[in-house]
Amino acid sequence: MFWVILFMAAFVVPFWKLLPGYGIASAWALVAIFPLGALALLYLMAFGPRADDRG
Repeated sequence: MFWVILFMAAFVVPFWKLLPGYGIASAWALVAIFPLGALALLYLMAFGPRADDRG
């Protein structure tokens, strides 16, 4: 059980730091606990505009 919690935290923490750069609230990183949620966040980050893009 400990390993599962550690594995989930390993996904949440990077998303928590990266999402604000894409204009998404950090709290959405909690969705990364679920595998499909992490995949959805990766797609949003890959294909969405960054918050600091000016063009």
